[in-house]
Amino acid sequence: MARLHLVLKISNVLVYLFFLSATVWSVVGPGPDEDTLSKHKTYITPAYWVNYVWSLIHFLLGGYIITQWFDAAEDGVVHGVGWHFVIATFLNASWLYLWTKGYLIFSLIAILLVASSVSYIFYNLEANYPATTWYTKLFVHAPFSLWHGYVVFASVINVFAATTSVQDNGPNAFHIIIVAFGLFFLGSTAVGYVEFKKQKGDVLGALVIAWGLFAVFANQLNPWIHWIAFAEGLFATIYPIRPFVAKILHRRAPEQAPLLG
Repeated sequence: MARLHLVLKISNVLVYLFFLSATVWSVVGPGPDEDTLSKHKTYITPAYWVNYVWSLIHFLLGGYIITQWFDAAEDGVVHGVGWHFVIATFLNASWLYLWTKGYLIFSLIAILLVASSVSYIFYNLEANYPATTWYTKLFVHAPFSLWHGYVVFASVINVFAATTSVQDNGPNAFHIIIVAFGLFFLGSTAVGYVEFKKQKGDVLGALVIAWGLFAVFANQLNPWIHWIAFAEGLFATIYPIRPFVAKILHRRAPEQAPLLG
């Protein structure tokens, strides 16, 4: 193993232990700061339990830290992810700090940088370093698919927090329209995850966004926002089934071929 590769893997371990653990603990630990979770209220703010998806990401990234020492994961970890895991983790921690302190414009810049770094990992792995074993699929590819979906959702929330505010008399027509647009964007992004990989779809990224949409549905009481979020969440949940249905139909195609001429 090259010395630089060893330095990279040790850095991954240290970053995971000291930065990601602190991030998860502050959000989903036994005593999360409720003021932090609800500080920047908007008409698209989700229920607090949306952050529980980060617990799953954290668990799978723990598997990534272990899997990186296996030969089958070498290319994916060293060349597919590289130093972007370290970079993305620092940026994610910076975003959480800025968000917590209320520096919303700066936190928006930070979350967009996180999205850029995680996007590089996500697309590079899918395009150039496909999973060859079940554990590389679960612990190398899956956590970054989940992370990417979470960052997309968080970016939309941050945009609304930085540019809109909650009114005492509830949302007006303009608020409802822009929130509906944001929800539609999230639902469309879930579709994009599925269509990105034509054969099987990136179900995990789509389901993270669906989870976020249902959290908006649970937290927002305005009927328009409430039910639009539910509809988009339901759509984002059902749509990923399409690739599996297509695969089943494809298996049956040879039996139907003579009838089709």
